[in-house]
Formats: sequence, structure tokens, C-alpha cells
Amino acid sequence: MKKFISWSLLLVMLLSLSGCGTVIKNEPEQNESKSSQDIDENQSNENDQTAKEDTSKQEAPIEEKQAPEPVVNKKVVVIDPGHSSHGNKGMEKLSPDSDVMKIKDPGGAQGDFTGTPEYVVAMSVALKLKSLLEQNKVTVIMTKTQDSDSPGNIERAEVGNSNNANLEIRIHCDSADSSSASGASMLVPQPIGYAKDISGISEKYGQTILDKLIADVGMKNRGVVKRDDLTGFNWSKVPVVLVEMGFMSNPQEDKLLNDDSYQNKLAQGLCDGILESLK
Repeated sequence: MKKFISWSLLLVMLLSLSGCGTVIKNEPEQNESKSSQDIDENQSNENDQTAKEDTSKQEAPIEEKQAPEPVVNKKVVVIDPGHSSHGNKGMEKLSPDSDVMKIKDPGGAQGDFTGTPEYVVAMSVALKLKSLLEQNKVTVIMTKTQDSDSPGNIERAEVGNSNNANLEIRIHCDSADSSSASGASMLVPQPIGYAKDISGISEKYGQTILDKLIADVGMKNRGVVKRDDLTGFNWSKVPVVLVEMGFMSNPQEDKLLNDDSYQNKLAQGLCDGILESLK
């Protein structure tokens, strides 16, 4: 009996140990299976998210910032202040197709009342005009920058030619035997020498500039005058005009031509006319 009980107890213990071993054996396999599945799903989700982010990056529009284009005015104006402090007694051909010789600079007028030389007034107005044109983005080239500079008329014309200027404007004052003569005039070339190709457009520009000058300053209009005896015209391959801003032989205009505020008006009128011409 005792042996039977002992064997029974032993059998029960063996069966218990066998069941526990089965459970312990199966649990790690189940846990490993779940863990592997979770890792695969997480990796898949991460891959999907990365793919979406890559697609989003590719589809996002790229904004290109363009630098603002600089304001550029391609117009070129040559300003030629008339005469110089000591003239130029050299000789030059009147025209490329002529054998006539002319003096380069016989000297300009002089104020009957103020005694101021023409070249002083011409340079002052020329520099004011230069400043105004440059404020309007026009490229300005001077034929001379010092009163003592005394280039010949062919040399002055070549400044415009070599720079392919849209306009060359020559700045002068007038003089006459009569002290009553007054007002401004605009000289333009006849179709002589190189000016054969630019006489028409020069006349058009000259008229526009003179009209603006008269309107802005309020002076007598002496009109547009065609000339065939000016070397600076005959050698010019670009549009060219010469403005006579008033008479230094007239006491009233002589004083005005030496007045800073009046010179500002002259420069502004010329600037307005040039800008209108070169539109």
C-alpha cells in the first residue's frame, strides 16, 4: 500500500513537471513571434513615413528669388562747353569733304556789363546740366572739364562719334553789335560732310530742346537756325545741336547769364528738352 501511494505521488509529480515544461517551452516562441511582427510593422510604418516626406519634399515648389534688375538708362549725351580760357589758334578742315581751313577756337564772347567770359558761363551751365541728366540715369560725357582745356572742333565732334552718343549738345552764349538783341536760338547742321546722315534728326531734337528751354525760362525765342559753316557740325556722325543761351552784349541778359538761379533754369530747360527728345 505504501508502495502504491509512493508510486502514485511520483507519477503526479512527473505529470506536473511535464506540464510546466510545456508551458515554459511554448511561451518564448510566442513572445519572439510577436516581437518580430511588431518590429516589421514599425519599420514598415517608418519607411512609409519617410517615403511620404520624400514625396512631400519633391512636390514642394521651390521659390527662386531673383535680384531686382538695376535701373539702367542706355542713353549717352555728350556735353560740349564752348570755348576756353586761352582759345586755340590751330587750324582744321571745315568739313571732311572740304579743303577750307578754319581756326579751332577764336575765343568766345564777353559780358558787356559783367565782363565775364563766355567760357565761364558755358562751363557752369554745362556742369549743372550734367548733374540733372545723371539724376535721370543718362550717361554724360564731357568734351572738357577745365576752362583751360581747348580742344579743336573736330576733336570735340569725335567725342560724340567715338562714344556713339545719342546727342551732342554744345553750350554757348551769343553776342551782337546791338545791345538790344536778346533771346535764345538753336543752331543745327545742314546736310554737309558727315552731318548728311544726322541733319534731320538734329533739327528735330533742336526744336524740341529749344521749345522746352523757352517754356521753362521764359525768354525770347529766336528759332532754329541751320548752319553749314561750323566744323563741329560737319564732322559729327551723331545728332548734334548748339544752343545760344542769350546775349552777353545785352546788359540785362548778361547779368542773368551770370546769376546762379538763372543758370539753374537754363540747365533744367535744356535737360527737359533732351529727355523729351530721347524718349
